[in-house]
Amino acid sequence: MDNLKINKKTMVLLSGSGDTVVWFRLELLDKFLDQSFKVYVLAPDIRPELKKELDNRGIDLIFIKLERKGFNIINLFQSIAELIKIFRKIKPDLIFSYTHKAILAGSLAARLSGFSNLYSLITGTGHLFDNKTYKEKLIKFLGSKLLRLGLKFNKIIFFQNPDDKKLFIDNKIINYKKSRIVNGSGVNLKKFNIESLPSSPIFLTMARLIKSKGIMEYAKSAREVKKYYPDARFLLYGYPDDHPDSISEKDIIENWYEKYGVEYCGYADDPKTAIRSCSIFVLLSYKEGTPRVVLEAMAMGRPIITTDVPGCRETVQNEVNGFLVPPFKYLEASNAMKKLLNEDMRMEMGSNSREYCESKFDVNDVNRVLLSEMGLT
Repeated sequence: MDNLKINKKTMVLLSGSGDTVVWFRLELLDKFLDQSFKVYVLAPDIRPELKKELDNRGIDLIFIKLERKGFNIINLFQSIAELIKIFRKIKPDLIFSYTHKAILAGSLAARLSGFSNLYSLITGTGHLFDNKTYKEKLIKFLGSKLLRLGLKFNKIIFFQNPDDKKLFIDNKIINYKKSRIVNGSGVNLKKFNIESLPSSPIFLTMARLIKSKGIMEYAKSAREVKKYYPDARFLLYGYPDDHPDSISEKDIIENWYEKYGVEYCGYADDPKTAIRSCSIFVLLSYKEGTPRVVLEAMAMGRPIITTDVPGCRETVQNEVNGFLVPPFKYLEASNAMKKLLNEDMRMEMGSNSREYCESKFDVNDVNRVLLSEMGLT
């Protein structure tokens, strides 16, 4: 804290994960740097190799004690108190938050410390709106009330798909006049350039090892396709996550190739290299904001199979650049996979993916909208 420097123009990006700042927000931060902002990133953690990307840009990372998972009211109040001290020291001209807990703590801390130039990005609903068990209903009730309070102090709330926007409006969490839609996080079309497809059918999914990413459905679909076409390959890149619906990495390593025919490749240090190895990209998630990894696969000219759910459905024009399938229905997913055993179809849909990405998901266009709405054109 003693080394924080006061600058004429200062912005804070607040997130529940430092990794995702580097994965998804570097181009946005570069835009602030281009406008001579001093940039601070506030997050609870980050991989050392990713922190270097911030260091190389002269971006200061401040570690905070915000807990990313679960609902802990004590940690929330502690985080608000911690952020108040940081905000009063930095005196930010602009605060931009994403992930629910970061948005909530950041918005309330900014209000209590007297800063009003607040913006938030809703990157998905996560488990906040689960409504089956008594505990889930309680979390939904409390979380909705607290988010409503926090977001009240934001100038604009950005959404990555219209379903999430409607959900927040219907639950009276936000005033619709403050809401805006952006096309996901966008994708860097120069970094993720189109590349030729492998000639054989190689399927790939890439996600945290949790059930809600549709990894079990992917595995079961792989098993069905291999009954029909045993030479098809199914790759899985991912990493374990301490989460209520986590899938055991040990079980995947030891059993999934024999049981499902899925080849586990571990954490993808370089998503581009991972995507280059496949000819079809699959994400059978139960819900998303707008999945960045799908956009990256589209930019590289891969046909997509994903679920017809909020966020995911935004990425696919059904039967044009891929297939939309119902969530949880692995047999439907396997039928779509069988269609893409046809090489000509893979090539045509892959080309359409790139064209669709260019028309809608260019990161420069997305950031232009964000900055314009913040009055920084």
